[in-house]
Amino acid sequence: MPKIGLALALLCAATSAHAGAVDTYSWGKPGASREAFDGGSRACMLQAARRDVAEDDETKRYVRGARVLDREVNTPPTVPTDDIFTQSERQVLLRRMYNPDKQVDALQATLQGEVDQCLRQAGYVRFALTRDQARMLKRYRPGTEQRRAYLYTLGSDARIVEAQKVAD
Repeated sequence: MPKIGLALALLCAATSAHAGAVDTYSWGKPGASREAFDGGSRACMLQAARRDVAEDDETKRYVRGARVLDREVNTPPTVPTDDIFTQSERQVLLRRMYNPDKQVDALQATLQGEVDQCLRQAGYVRFALTRDQARMLKRYRPGTEQRRAYLYTLGSDARIVEAQKVAD
């Protein structure tokens, strides 16, 4: 997978600071125009998505593990007496040893941390959504204009952001 593709896929899978994929909190910038609000959050997301993650330790561990697991699955048994259960057990042990899911999670956390830091530096404030706000947000599909408009309404309201601010 191309470097940018991996970073973008991981970032999108993790969470979107702009789309509010995590329903427990969002980001606000009280008093910001809609254009500034959308543009600032999009810039932070793209900065992380465009970063080359090839040299990150998590990426290197993931790639190394993927190669070992791929080789294991595609190589005939080295011992003629190995049965399917022995092969399967070896694959499970290798998967546990390299733990590719853990590496993806760690890289997602790194990228999300970079987005969060960028948002803070741009003047955004993280705030918790109330149960009713989260319920309303779930009515809108991620990426839709209605969802973005709803998040802007919440995030540009100084009273909401201040009252629900999350201490980082």
